[in-house]
Amino acid sequence: MVHVEKDYTTPPNALTDSKWNDLKKSVLSEKNNHKAKSECYRDTTLDSLVVLYSGKCACCERSFGYELQVDHYRPKKARQYKNKTYNHSGYYWLTYEWSNLIPLCSSCNQSKSNYFPLKNKSKRVSSHTHKDAYNPKQLYSLEQPLLINPEIELYPEKYFKYLPNGKVEGRAEEGKEMVKLYKLNSRTKIRERRIVIEHFRKNIRSAINEYLDSNNKEKESELKGDLKHTFRDIIEKGRKDNEFSLLHLYIRNYFKIFITDYFPVEWQNKLKVLFKEYYYIWKENNT
Repeated sequence: MVHVEKDYTTPPNALTDSKWNDLKKSVLSEKNNHKAKSECYRDTTLDSLVVLYSGKCACCERSFGYELQVDHYRPKKARQYKNKTYNHSGYYWLTYEWSNLIPLCSSCNQSKSNYFPLKNKSKRVSSHTHKDAYNPKQLYSLEQPLLINPEIELYPEKYFKYLPNGKVEGRAEEGKEMVKLYKLNSRTKIRERRIVIEHFRKNIRSAINEYLDSNNKEKESELKGDLKHTFRDIIEKGRKDNEFSLLHLYIRNYFKIFITDYFPVEWQNKLKVLFKEYYYIWKENNT
């Protein structure tokens, strides 16, 4: 998860079209009994959200190939279980609000469902008449949700830690809740992160193998070129508009842990020299 800048004051034009005015009014009178017209927020905002989030899921950062869906950050309806309201009362008044819509892949969206846990349940706002009901930043500060909002949190990455085995750990109560709720350590998500990590290990391993096997100093310039290409790839993909950008930042910042520690022991002394000369100096000059 990375921070995304959204201008709450300028929703997509289609979402402010006059034909939706009556619908937006009706939700205030019908409240949790309102039957949401998904075409209002889905068809009018999905394209804008895809562009804003660079085609990625707001939570797991996988690309739109995983069927991005419009999710209500704060659920529009209460979750019911055995005729009792479970977990929250529902934020009906935010059903069609641009500030409450984020893109999630089908996996994260299904896992989240209508859950919206807070640090303190007594802080939950339950009516559109509350003075902060329509102010996303004030509401966020008041309720202190355990689900991070990437549009409000400037550094959501501080709540997560990526590991060399492809897993992700939650930091603080918020991160731990999100890892569990969004199932960020599902087999599929771990496998896809491991593919990213192993891609760089494989490229660097192949380049070094070729260099060591040749026993030819002239090959050193080729090795330097190969490594430079891979290093650039790691850094470029760590930019926010790329898939798995936060994972790439971890690979960049903890290169030894993610990459070199997985190479043969007999390489270690040679690698210390190679990466001191190539990677760490190159990284400092390109970040």
